[in-house]
Amino acid sequence: MKPEYKKYLMISGLLAVLLIVGYIIFSRGSANKQQSSDVEPTEEILPTVDSSVKVDFESIKKGEALLTVKNAPSGTNQIEFELSYMVINADSEEGGSGTVSQGAIGKCTKSNNVWECGEPSASGRKIVLGTCSSGVCRYHNIEGDVNVLLKFTGNYGQKIYEKEFEL
Repeated sequence: MKPEYKKYLMISGLLAVLLIVGYIIFSRGSANKQQSSDVEPTEEILPTVDSSVKVDFESIKKGEALLTVKNAPSGTNQIEFELSYMVINADSEEGGSGTVSQGAIGKCTKSNNVWECGEPSASGRKIVLGTCSSGVCRYHNIEGDVNVLLKFTGNYGQKIYEKEFEL
């Protein structure tokens, strides 16, 4: 092989090695930058409603509750609810006694100037604290307070209300 060709071959090899090393360094740096810039908040912090909003949560009978909202912020077009509570676990398949977390979710409907939450019933709207299937309900044996979280949506955006109630 001519010395001239050896010189070109060595320069080409050196350039190839430099390109490979440069690519590896560049790709590692951009991967680290991409990971740090992709971090997004896991929760959106919503403002709370003012103290003029009145929420009533009461037991109608065992396993059924009534949730009403008065004085919702002006411009409210939707209210969603989420209830969470602890239930005494007596199910032997689940490992015996103790407590487990349960809850209920749904929407509220405006009737006159009052928002009523839950499913329609003969006496208005109600929330079943348990499970129902084929007309048979199995009500939860609630231990402690019930946490009520309401999300108000309207022309103002979204606002929340949260409070614990005793049944």
